[in-house]
Amino acid sequence: MAATEVNMSDGEQFFEGVEKLLEIWFTTGDGNAKTADLRKIPRHNLESLLKIVRCEIISFAKNDQIDAYVLSESSLFISKRRFILKTCGTTIPLLCLEPLLHLAEQFAGFTEVEDLFYSRKNYRRPELQVTPHKHFDQEVALLDSLFPDGAAYCLGAINRDCWFLYTLNPVPQRNRRPALPPLEPDQTLEILMTDLDPEIMSIFTREECLNATEATKKAGIDKIIPNMVIDDFLFEPCGYSMNGVTKNGHY
Repeated sequence: MAATEVNMSDGEQFFEGVEKLLEIWFTTGDGNAKTADLRKIPRHNLESLLKIVRCEIISFAKNDQIDAYVLSESSLFISKRRFILKTCGTTIPLLCLEPLLHLAEQFAGFTEVEDLFYSRKNYRRPELQVTPHKHFDQEVALLDSLFPDGAAYCLGAINRDCWFLYTLNPVPQRNRRPALPPLEPDQTLEILMTDLDPEIMSIFTREECLNATEATKKAGIDKIIPNMVIDDFLFEPCGYSMNGVTKNGHY
């Protein structure tokens, strides 16, 4: 289950609810990644990394499989070799890529990126974004400078709702490495909702709910993911974010 983010605005303000999703799978050059672990990256280094992105850690939950952070703009999930950063608003997640690659090698023991996914819906107000996130072409140029075997795609009509995606394409030289362990199963479900009922959305305001726990129950989110540990946060005056994690590493 993906993190749930509800962003609200009134006639005076605008908040970009579209999330930028960055997912990176790390490995080692020799294929021996038994002791490598992204969760070894110290907390203060993660906080510095997120300052580059222009967000901060609000809450934290963990189990044996995954570390889950609720951020001021969405969520961060870190497992042994997978780093998932979801941010909304005018954040700039791609600018943390180079520092992240250094941290992954310095503290976690990973020397290579095995796979990478960057995706987002088209913005409602692209003119409010910050370079390199104003245009998908800018994002692609930055990613291409770091990953020579990347490929960019657009799903849907560019003058309507569409989904931008950047990922890595396997090339022959990448397959010359020593044999890696069998690929881990990885399935992601993304549900994007817009133009929701204002009466229902009022649940995610301080006027309607005293705290995040009350909002979670009123919205029925606790029933949608009954077997997950929920880490939630209700913003002031409105807005809601939550992470749900299971013992087996699902989020």
